[in-house]
Amino acid sequence: MEIKLPLDANLQAALNKVSAAFPELKLNQVLEAKIAVNQAQLNLLTVNMAGKTLTLQTPLPLPLAAGQSLQLQVVKLLPTPEFKLIAPPLPANAKPTAGGEAPLLKLTTAAAPAQVAAAGNPLPNLQLGQAVPAQVVSVGKQGVTLQLAMPLPASGQPATDNVAGHSPAQPVTLDSRQLLEADPAKPVLVPGSRIELQLVKAGSPPLFSVSLAPADLEAELVAAAFKQALPQQSSPLLMLNRLDHAVGELIADKTVGETLKHLALQILRAIPDKSALFQPNDLKTAVARSGLFLEAQLAQAGRQQAPPTLADDFKLRLSKFIAQLALELKPAAAEHSASASEPLLRELLQQAEGSLAKLTLDQLHSLPKDDAPRQVWVLELPFLQNGKPDLLELVVEHDRDGSGNPAGQNNWVVSITITPPELATIHCKLSCYDGSVNTRFWSESAVTVEKINARLDYLRRQFEEKGLKPGFMDAQQGKPAQEHSPIASPQSLLSEKV
Repeated sequence: MEIKLPLDANLQAALNKVSAAFPELKLNQVLEAKIAVNQAQLNLLTVNMAGKTLTLQTPLPLPLAAGQSLQLQVVKLLPTPEFKLIAPPLPANAKPTAGGEAPLLKLTTAAAPAQVAAAGNPLPNLQLGQAVPAQVVSVGKQGVTLQLAMPLPASGQPATDNVAGHSPAQPVTLDSRQLLEADPAKPVLVPGSRIELQLVKAGSPPLFSVSLAPADLEAELVAAAFKQALPQQSSPLLMLNRLDHAVGELIADKTVGETLKHLALQILRAIPDKSALFQPNDLKTAVARSGLFLEAQLAQAGRQQAPPTLADDFKLRLSKFIAQLALELKPAAAEHSASASEPLLRELLQQAEGSLAKLTLDQLHSLPKDDAPRQVWVLELPFLQNGKPDLLELVVEHDRDGSGNPAGQNNWVVSITITPPELATIHCKLSCYDGSVNTRFWSESAVTVEKINARLDYLRRQFEEKGLKPGFMDAQQGKPAQEHSPIASPQSLLSEKV
C-alpha cells in the first residue's frame, strides 16, 4: 500500500522554484562552468553554466581569472543550491575553508536572470548625464547583462560608495539597442570589460553611452604599445633550423661580412648534442648558458675579481647576431650592389628577433612573484638530434617558503616537453615530494602512450640505480592541465616597484 504524506507548503514552493529555474540540476551532479566575472572584493563569482549566467557567493576571495574553466559539484539543492569547487584545485594557502576542504559556492538571489528592459528604464534613479561604473557579465542576442559596481540610491537619497556592509547591485540586462558605443569598430562590450554607463536620453526606452573605464582604457593603451614595440615571438628552433640549412649559402656569399659568418657558426657549434643532456654537469652548463640568467650573471661578474665567461651564453650570442644582421642590411651606398643573400638575411633577422622576444618573455615569466608560493623558471634548451637542431622545453618549480612542506622538505617539480623522432609530442612531469620522485606522461598519440607504459618498469629501475626513490608512475592520452600561461598579460610585464 502506497502512503502519500503531505509536503510542507514552503518546502514545496522551494522545490517548485528550483525545479523551474534549473530543471537539470541534480544532487552530486558535476557541471562544467566558465568564469565570466570574478568580483573578488565582493566575494561574488559570475559563471556561465548549463546555458545560464549565475552569480555565486564565495566564502572568501578566490584566485580565479575571467575565462577560466571550472568543475562544480552540486552538494545542496534546498533552500538555495550550493556547489563545491572540484577543479581546478586551489593552492593550499588559498583555500578559505578549515581543514583544506574545497570551498562551497552558494547561488545568490542576484543570479536570477534580469529582465530585458526594452520598454522601461531599469535604472529609474539614474540622472541625465550621470555615469555609473559597471562590468560586462555576458553579451547575448537578447541584450547585455551588466553588474553595477554599486547599487543606485533610492529617489531623493544621495549617492554613496559601495563600501563593506553594502550589498552589491543586482545584474541589469539592457537591450543592445539602448547602448551607444563611442567606437563601434572597437567594441568594449565584451565579458569582463569594466565600463562607464551614462544616461544620455531619458524616456522609454532610455539610451545609454558606454565607454571603457579609466583603468581599462589605460590597460588597453599598454597592450597596444606592447604589440607595436615588441616583435612577434617565435621558437628559436625555427631560426636554428633555417640557419643550419642555409649556413653553407651564407659562407659562400663573398658580399656577407666575415663577422656575421663567424657569429652564425658560433651559434650552431654551441648547440650541445643530445647525449650532453644525460650528463648532470653538461645539463647544468646548458641551463646556465640558455640565456635565462644572462643579466644575473652580468651583475655577478661586476662584483667578482675573476668574472665568469659569458661568451657562450645564448642570449648574448643572439643579441650580437641580431646587431650584425641589422648592420649588414643597412641601406648600401650607391657604389655597392645589394647582396644576393639579402632575402635570407632579412628572414634570419626576423626569426632571431622573434627568438629573442620569446627568450625575454621567458625571463619575465621566471621573475619571482610576491604572491606565488613557488619560484618558477621557464626555459628552452636547443640540442642536436642526429646532427639536426631540436628543442627541449623545461618548466622548473621550487617551493619558495616551505608552506605545506612537512619538516621543511625541499620539493621540486620539473615539466618537460619534447618530440622524439618517430613519436608524437610527449609531456612529462616529475615531482619530488616526501623524498619520492613521481612521474606522469601525457601524449595525444595512443601509440606513444602505449610505448611509454611498456617501459615504465625500466624507468623505475633507472631511478633506483641512481639512488632515487620512485613513486607514482603513469602515462595517459591527452594533454596536461595548463598551469602556467604561455603568454604574459601586458600588466604583468611591468612593475612599479624599484
